[in-house]
Amino acid sequence: MSVTKTVVNRPTTIFIIFVLVIGLGIYSATDLAIDLYPEIDPPILVVLTDYEGAGPEEVEKSITRPLEGSMSNVSNVENITSTSSKGNSMVMLEFTYGTNMAEAANSVRDSLEFVKGFLPGEAGTPMIFKFDPSMIPIMGLTLSGQRTPEELRQIAEDIVQPRVEQVEGVAMTSLSGGRERAIRVEIPQNRLEAYGLTMTQVANMMRGQNVQISAGSITEGTKNFLVLTSGRYDSIQQIKNTVISYKGGTPGPTGAPTEVKSILLRDIANVYDGYKEPGSLVFINGEPGVQVVVQKQSGTNSVQTVDRVRDRLTKINKEVPQGIVVEEVFNTTDIIKASLNQVSSSAILGAVFAILILFVFLRSLKSTFIIGLTIPISLVVTLLTMYFFDLTLNIMTLAGLALGIGMLVDNSIVILENIYRYREKGAKLTASAILGTQEMINAIVASTLTTICVFAPVALFKNQLDVTGELLASLSFTVVISLTSSLAVAMMLIPVLSSHYLPITSRKQRPLKGFLRKLDDGMNKVFTGLDHAYQRALSGVLNHKIITILVIVVLMGGSAYTLKDAAYEFLPDEASDSVQLQVEMPVGTKLEVTESVLKQMEMVVKDEVTAYDKLIMEVGGRSFFGFAGAVESHTGSLQVQLPPFAERVESAEEVKQKLRKYFNDFPGAVFSFGGNEGGFGGASPVDILIKTENLDKGKQIAEN
Repeated sequence: MSVTKTVVNRPTTIFIIFVLVIGLGIYSATDLAIDLYPEIDPPILVVLTDYEGAGPEEVEKSITRPLEGSMSNVSNVENITSTSSKGNSMVMLEFTYGTNMAEAANSVRDSLEFVKGFLPGEAGTPMIFKFDPSMIPIMGLTLSGQRTPEELRQIAEDIVQPRVEQVEGVAMTSLSGGRERAIRVEIPQNRLEAYGLTMTQVANMMRGQNVQISAGSITEGTKNFLVLTSGRYDSIQQIKNTVISYKGGTPGPTGAPTEVKSILLRDIANVYDGYKEPGSLVFINGEPGVQVVVQKQSGTNSVQTVDRVRDRLTKINKEVPQGIVVEEVFNTTDIIKASLNQVSSSAILGAVFAILILFVFLRSLKSTFIIGLTIPISLVVTLLTMYFFDLTLNIMTLAGLALGIGMLVDNSIVILENIYRYREKGAKLTASAILGTQEMINAIVASTLTTICVFAPVALFKNQLDVTGELLASLSFTVVISLTSSLAVAMMLIPVLSSHYLPITSRKQRPLKGFLRKLDDGMNKVFTGLDHAYQRALSGVLNHKIITILVIVVLMGGSAYTLKDAAYEFLPDEASDSVQLQVEMPVGTKLEVTESVLKQMEMVVKDEVTAYDKLIMEVGGRSFFGFAGAVESHTGSLQVQLPPFAERVESAEEVKQKLRKYFNDFPGAVFSFGGNEGGFGGASPVDILIKTENLDKGKQIAEN
């Protein structure tokens, strides 16, 4: 018995199966993660190593080069890029696409074990990070109010940061701006020389007395008690009274040993409760503030995470001291919502127009309804499959769904028209469904496979296409699954509906009357006229074969010729709600100098830009997404938050054009505009790499 006969003879079973699949698909669709672009898993590992107090050349010699040598033998490594800066080494390993990154991380970790013993004792333990797009911040919060930067930082650390990190979907937060509290110990050089001490001796003595170690256990009765020696400092007075060295005990003039005296830290140093040197500064509309950057967990829903943080902000603003305001300054989900809504509305509008066109040609509500069911059922099955394959709902997957909507009804139309043809001949419902479907199975399978074969290779060989393959694979996957679903619906559900639940009748079995008959006859004459016109056009083409071929060749040649003038882009430009101006000064520039340049650009923005909501200036910060890497005092950014689109006077591009003409006023600064909020934009179109062992010569070549 064929598949068609089995399906038609068991309509209830098939109907229940499709109902269950649809219900499961709708439930799964509510849990689909939403993002702007597909989750890209770049094969990149980053090894970060701290070496406090060392200069860039010392870091390169003692840390970076040994690490590069040990990791150069790791398999599947394509490129190794390293950056040595003050107190920090960063080695980035780029692997070939398709590499198992868990195994790669283990291989790198094994290689590091061999070289750890050769690293300086003062260096930190190398840390391995797997580069993940989820590290890109999805949201930024600011603290502002009538408090000092130190107090704002303390409030952010004690109240805001813990509350935000408790939100479901948030991986971690990082702070910038303000000043961190620290106990400062300042030792004049002349006092060290007077007592014959060195900085290393003082540091070792303090480190050795600020410890808490286990002292064993005590047994009393039926219980054991752990004993700990409490040796950590808990007051500034204890730090001042730390014994640094001893003097005396040597034979004096009379031969008797001199009195032993303890040298305390307060004898040689000034100890006070102060603050660390600022590594970053944040100004909000010219006033000092603190910025909290939020990073989401990998695989979580960005939109839901931001919404949860927004809900938590209401409670946080009630918990912070009066006069302190915690506000949202940016997020990457507004553009996600706008983009997804636009694509979704286009897909829905396309489906509506497809059904209207079907009704015009089929001239039957029942037939149109049967075929119209193909679209939502195929989409729901596709969403169910995306859920099980951990795909997100993003621009690429929605574009794939929108692209496939027009093709979803093709198979069902062919099947239903053939069933209708048998009904016109007088065949019964069951026989019409079986015969009409069986005759068309080979045709629709072949037609669907030809389309699938166009998209499937992109998904199968995405590792060979690098980032492009990662982006297009989800689009191809959704098209392939939606077409496969439409094929299953056409072969199984259409025969069941047309023969049992929505039986098909022809005009002979149920003729129309009155106005409907006149309208149907008129439409029939129009389509008959179209058939005759097509017949005449086809005859003309066949009678002039050479001319037809020449016209086609000329059109193809002209199209190919115009390709040389076509512009090529990885991703199209997007309208942004903010402009981020980044500045890079010469390496080693003081934080105050970078701040001065950015403040001058802030004045330019105030003079040139007609309307803006906020100006957020950030000076310095850590190089690796704000939470790791070297502190870079020579970099900074100025973010111009634009008003809502309806109230906007100038676009982001117009603001950029106004700021560009002032770049030459700062000869020592390099300005650039940050990327789009989605995280893919902003990269330089051309990178020039200069390799040399002589750093001075390399710098001279680069500048000239």
